[in-house]
This record gives sequence, C-alpha cells and structure tokens, in this order.
Amino acid sequence: MEDIISSMPKDILVIIVSLLPFKQAAQTSVLSRRWRSIWLATRNIEFDERHFVKQDEESTETKENQRSDFIRFARQWIGSYKELVIHKFRLAFSNPANHALDMHHCIGFAVARRVKVLDLDFFVPSWSEMSLEDHHGALFGLPLSVYKDFAENLESLKLFSCNFLVAKFKSFRALKNLSLGWVNLTTSVVTALLTKCPVLESLSLKRCWGLDYLDISAPSLTSLVVDKCLYLERGIRVDARTLRFLKYSGTVISLRIEDLRSIVEAVLDFGLEFEFRDRGKILRDFLVGVGSCRVLTICSYILQGYNIDSLLHNHDFMMSELNDVYPCMTTTLKVVEVKGFKGGIDESLLLKYFIRYGTVLEKMAITVSKEEDPAGGFRLGLNYRQKAMQLLLLPRASRRLATVIS
Repeated sequence: MEDIISSMPKDILVIIVSLLPFKQAAQTSVLSRRWRSIWLATRNIEFDERHFVKQDEESTETKENQRSDFIRFARQWIGSYKELVIHKFRLAFSNPANHALDMHHCIGFAVARRVKVLDLDFFVPSWSEMSLEDHHGALFGLPLSVYKDFAENLESLKLFSCNFLVAKFKSFRALKNLSLGWVNLTTSVVTALLTKCPVLESLSLKRCWGLDYLDISAPSLTSLVVDKCLYLERGIRVDARTLRFLKYSGTVISLRIEDLRSIVEAVLDFGLEFEFRDRGKILRDFLVGVGSCRVLTICSYILQGYNIDSLLHNHDFMMSELNDVYPCMTTTLKVVEVKGFKGGIDESLLLKYFIRYGTVLEKMAITVSKEEDPAGGFRLGLNYRQKAMQLLLLPRASRRLATVIS
C-alpha cells in the first residue's frame, strides 16, 4: 500500500520535488514508476558537470568521456521534459566552447519556459582566486537568440565566465539578485546594467577585472559583495540608502558609502595584499565608516600591518595603553570571530582588550593560521595555537564567555 505522500495529487508532489536539490530529487525516481514521472516534471533543474566529471581525474580522455556522458544526460532530460514553466535552471560546465550548440540549446530551453532563477556557470575549478595577475577570458557568451525574452521574467541571474551585451538587454523589471563573476567589466557596463534593474536588492561581483572605478547607485540594494575584483585603483562609491550587508575582499582601496546608517553587517578582507604599504588613512576611513554596524568582520592584515589605535584616532599611542571602554563593549558586542590568527602583538592586544572589557561577550572563535614554514623546519601552526591558548588564562569580564580555538 502506498504511503500518504505518494497518494497525493501529482501537482502537489511536483511542488514538493521542486523544493529539493536536483540531485536529491533524482533519487526519488527509484521509489516507484510514478515518482519517476514526477521527478521529470521538477521545476528546479540543475545540470552540473561535477556530478559526472571527477575533478581529480588525471586522464584527459577519461574526463572528455565523462563530459560526453553529462551532455548526453542533459539532451535526454530536456527531450523528455513536458512542462511549460520552470522556476530555476542551473548550467555548470567548464568546457562550453567544444559543446556550443548544446549550451545554446540548454539556455534556450530555460528562457523559453520563462525561468525565474537562471545560473550559468562556466568557471573552471582549477582557476586561482588569489592571484593578482592570473585572470581568464570568459569561456562563453549569451546566445543572441535569447536577449529578446531574456529579462522579462528573471528574478535572479548569475553569470560566471559568461559574456553578455548590456545594450541588448531589456529592463529587468523583476530582477532582485544579480551575480557576475570571472568576466571583463567596465564602469560604464555596470552603470548601464544597474539602470536596467530598478528593484535590484543583491549585487555580487566576483573576480571581475577591467573596473578601475565602481560607482554603484541602486535605491533598493540591501546586499553588496565585491570579491577579489582586480585593478579597482580608483576605488568604490556606493549610493544605496537601504544597504544592510557589505562585503569587500581584495587589495586596499578607497571605499565611499554615502549613507552608512542602514548597514548591519560588514566584512573587510584584504587577503590579496602582499605587503604593508602606507595605507593607514584608507584603512582608518574604512573602519570608521562601517564602525556603526552590528557585525564587523576584519582580516588579520589590518591587525598585523598597523597599530590599531593609529587607525581609529588622529594621535598615535600604543595599544597596551588603551583603557577607554567603548559603549559596544558593555552593551552590544556578543560575538568575536578571528580568522588566520598568528599571535602578532596587535592581534593579541586587541583580543585581550575584548576579554578584559567585554562584559556582554558570549563567544570568541579563533581560527589559527594554516601558514606553513617555507623551509619546512618549524611548525608555525603549533606556535600560533599556543599563543591563542594563552588567551584562555586571562581574567574575563563576562562570565558567559566561551572561547573556541580551531
């Protein structure tokens, strides 16, 4: 006898299956013949070559055979699909040039069914995110045939290593989430694109290049991520009065935000910096600018490269002399997370300050650096951990404080 769920109407079961990740939805097809037809009607479709191609496979021939299996699966699946509308479509493939017709067919299939969430990812997993010089041209471009109806229904769009012609886009009247990565952009292209997205709420730019300056004006924007984009020498200006989340990762640049009062969380990561240049004023402006947010995450570069108080004040004095207790220490600061801890003087002094004066502090999570000694003779990680462990011996202002070291 069938269970209660299996006896439900097909329309309801399709909704349930569509809520599952594509791979998990596929697993329901083994339940019965009826479930197989239900899975083939899911509105959440994901063609990801990583489900077929083993990344650690060394044989080029074997990888190509696995890619052929992936393409064959996508063809057969599309050929058997009978539904007229889909909600989400994801295509992830690292060798689109050799299968251009199939890529066009997949994208056309999604657009014709008025897809709302479209994710086209042609990124190659072996590409480095940390190199300042190593960038790759986009491996694919949007087919000209899809521009006419492309923007009408989209609510979320992700394009990785995928070129596009911004002039051919119509207005994205419903687009709320936009993510671009591994592609050459210019300031004018970003500006033109934003004017076509009147209700945009989330913008993410990952590992893009060609932008010497980024000017973002979006009245509905609540989340902005600029992740390891190259050559932003003239910095970033943001005019988004509803912005609540900001993440910047890259080299030290100028960041100007017109109204900071709405920001709740900010993440600042200067991991691409390889030397300590004279950037104290820029860093001070960064930190003072986002100092009113409730959650602030900064990288160890800031702590290692500069005397912290010279960043926050106009006069220099040693951190060890800092006895002023800022209001957040006794009212709001509950969680401190430190990543890449090395036990430097300023790092340790800052954490000691938190422990000594943080009366409402509940959790301090310290992740020690995984950096290894280039000569291989000294276990740096062990030394960093020992320095972190010393913090456990300090008197605490908060009885609720739990310290986790990993």
